[in-house]
Amino acid sequence: MDTRAAFYENPVIIADRQAWEEINLKDAGTIEVEIGFGSGEYLLRRASEYPDRLFIGIEKKSGLITELAKKVAIHNIDNIRLLESCASNAFTHLFPACSLSRAYSLFPDPWPKRRHIKYRLFSPQYLRLLNNRLISGCEALIVTDSKDYYNWVLKQLPGTGFEVENSTIPAQFDTRFERKWLEQDFRTFFRILLRKTEHIEA
Repeated sequence: MDTRAAFYENPVIIADRQAWEEINLKDAGTIEVEIGFGSGEYLLRRASEYPDRLFIGIEKKSGLITELAKKVAIHNIDNIRLLESCASNAFTHLFPACSLSRAYSLFPDPWPKRRHIKYRLFSPQYLRLLNNRLISGCEALIVTDSKDYYNWVLKQLPGTGFEVENSTIPAQFDTRFERKWLEQDFRTFFRILLRKTEHIEA
């Protein structure tokens, strides 16, 4: 069996521009986006809890997309679409301004080495782009296990049009990475909640 052909034929997976345009974001209603969904546990739960919303999961690894698409089919969930892309490209080229009601990124790669900081998500440029794509008053959530990354993101936020609420929280998302850290006796995680208060042109 041609696994790549099966990938493109799966209706859950946004495999090309035509499949993307068929979604018709203007008529989709409330849209939530998870950036880097990993194993997809949180995305599945959110979509099950809110069947009237459209959920778009962004992930760079096609294997993770295929595995989650199977779970979506098993649970008979019809309000999830999966996109193989990096977050920056997706937000730049696919989502129009003021189209998203919620975005979240749970345990993004902190790129801890100094020479890799340039690869971190949530730079000022990306935060301004995220702001532009969110509806006014709507929110983006970032949760990380890395205090260094948490502090770094907070330093990127001035001038990006967000009101910021940050705190430490206990485990509550039951994702693969969260369970991994719990097994290593991590008990405190870092939460950044961004609320759009000013529209930024991007």
